[in-house]
Amino acid sequence: MPRSLEPTLVALPARIARGALISLPVPQAPGAKKKGNAGNELYEVLRFQYNPETVTRSRTGQWEHRLDKKNPSAAQITQEQARARGGSLKSKSEIISFKLVFDATELMLTAQDSGGDQPFEGHKGVLPELAVLERFALGPDQLPDQSKKDNEFPLVSLTPTEAVLVLGPRSFPGVITQINIVEQRFNTRLVPVRAEVDVRFRVLEATSTSVTKNTSKLFEELLAQRASLASLASDAEAAKGIQSAFGAGSGISAAISAAIRPSGTPGPAGTK
Repeated sequence: MPRSLEPTLVALPARIARGALISLPVPQAPGAKKKGNAGNELYEVLRFQYNPETVTRSRTGQWEHRLDKKNPSAAQITQEQARARGGSLKSKSEIISFKLVFDATELMLTAQDSGGDQPFEGHKGVLPELAVLERFALGPDQLPDQSKKDNEFPLVSLTPTEAVLVLGPRSFPGVITQINIVEQRFNTRLVPVRAEVDVRFRVLEATSTSVTKNTSKLFEELLAQRASLASLASDAEAAKGIQSAFGAGSGISAAISAAIRPSGTPGPAGTK
């Protein structure tokens, strides 16, 4: 049973859903030699003590124009000309940035009041939570490869653990690409009692880059969830009007303005 950093000094009228990070076990290849905890089928779950105040989701892309200049075929030229402004957007996968806060102050105070063997649990501070994050970012028990020569230093191959970032009803499959840990407030043993961690989480959107089958399944479910939510916000009637405007081939701007105008709102002078 994992220890709990759940605050008890603050009473809220409703129970708040907490975010979490869940590791996806790496399957052991048939006939492969087990290295460290490779092939471990156990899942690790790190519940957020406090939900992030902000979650930043960003996606970047590069506008490129590629054409075989030596021997461009007619199909290539037609395809390139059909693209908007003769280019294409090469998009990178989504990056989710957030800050986590872990604080074991209340746990230490409770342990000191109870006495017995409990104070030792408080002396660990937030090191257990930081250890889980580090395992997520570096991979579980990364061991150095055997050096081929005596004068070579052993190298460590770092493979981040594929994980699931759970934010309420949304589940994002991906890997932690960066963690910035700021340790704050220490006990008498120089163990951090509080820490703030900036996390960068890259969503795995291509099945070829994932190791576990669950990653691709989760991303497919995420796409289906987005499509379902988008249908609630999209104005179907306005979309039909815009489609008709483009089909007519003239007066497109005026027809679009009329299609997205709220019902009962008068249009500009000279329009219906």
